[in-house]
Amino acid sequence: MRTLVIGCNHRSARVALRERLAFDEASVPRALRSLVESFPGTEAVLLSTCNRLELYLAHADQGIPRIGQVIDFLAGWHDLDAAEFAPALYSHEDVEAARHLFRVVSSLDSMVLGESQILGQAKAAYETAKQTGTVSRGLDALFRQAFSVAKEIHTHTGIATGRVSVGSTAVDLARQIFSRFEDKIVLMVGAGKMGEMTLRHLLTTHPKELWVTNRTDPRAADLAARLSQRYGVHTRVIPFAEWIDRLAEADIVISSTGSREPILKAKDFAPIPARRRYRSLLLIDIAVPRDIDVAVAEQDCVFLYNIDDLQTVTEKTLARRRGALDQCHEIIEAGLLAFAERLASPDLGSLIEALSRRFQEISDAELARIIPKLENASDRDRELIRQMLHRVAQKILNHPLQLLNDTAANGAARVYADTLRAMFDVSSQDADDPAGRKP
Repeated sequence: MRTLVIGCNHRSARVALRERLAFDEASVPRALRSLVESFPGTEAVLLSTCNRLELYLAHADQGIPRIGQVIDFLAGWHDLDAAEFAPALYSHEDVEAARHLFRVVSSLDSMVLGESQILGQAKAAYETAKQTGTVSRGLDALFRQAFSVAKEIHTHTGIATGRVSVGSTAVDLARQIFSRFEDKIVLMVGAGKMGEMTLRHLLTTHPKELWVTNRTDPRAADLAARLSQRYGVHTRVIPFAEWIDRLAEADIVISSTGSREPILKAKDFAPIPARRRYRSLLLIDIAVPRDIDVAVAEQDCVFLYNIDDLQTVTEKTLARRRGALDQCHEIIEAGLLAFAERLASPDLGSLIEALSRRFQEISDAELARIIPKLENASDRDRELIRQMLHRVAQKILNHPLQLLNDTAANGAARVYADTLRAMFDVSSQDADDPAGRKP
């Protein structure tokens, strides 16, 4: 079996180009059917995400489409000039194609090392191709092995340990401070993009309420409405002049304004802890320059983190994940070896059955030819002749079949198998079809 992967990802192509090459969910089956119609006998899986577009192809008889033909297919499908995107494409063949797939599904090739979303996306692409009918033994075996490798990597290494975004790190910090969130009030100060992204992560903890404040009330109201609709959280818009006073009721505060000076000074915050009866307060300052005076953190039961603090935690998490890379690569190479050995060893069971059927067919044909000429032969004589022909066929096959079994553990088995198929006119279809039907 020959395999090929051709595609682009977040490193080789800008998002503007990836968008033009992307396939929506509805178009993937149509594209797969069109591809295999253009290249009969080819297996195909199409993986299209926001960060990558990859076509995995396989052909049992070496007749895999050439790279230029795949590029022409993509150009025709998207009505693009191949020169616009061809320089951004990469390709891998055979064992390198398998290694690339193993790295992709194990998230070693992702924008965020160790993320788990790509594994689900690859499984969905594989299932779509199976349902479309463009996956057979070749890619089925390859993708199953890839999923097995990914499972082992995520189970036995630290590649997925910890969060690796500012927003998810903020959630982890919040969980260290609070054991529950259904009674907590989250206050969003400002409407900065980074602050909103962090807020979206925190809303997955399902807090009691979300309060939003901004210098311009309409922007606060718009943000509150959008988040209420998406996350089902009860929201309230707080006048900007009142937000410091309302800190006495909030539990988690995200601040992300465009102010050039701190909007929460230590002297203004000083009376708040006592009014809160010194309940824990988490302050997440995403703004640059910072919104919250660092002296605020000197108060009891106050936890203040700025963007640098969050990024430091994130970098430490990434460093731990990078430390697991050597172990991940060892698992991938072991998976590749197992897959290569399976490819090198043909399906001897089906070939042996096909050879036995072929010799039985020859014996039966000779018996049918000679029996009418044995006018005086008894039924017992005819049975003895039938048994003799069967034993002769089995003895002729004995040595070749023994040779196949003895060489099943190394690459020579495929050579002997192909030779036997040619010598005794046994095709791959004969070996695959238990009924021995001819096309």
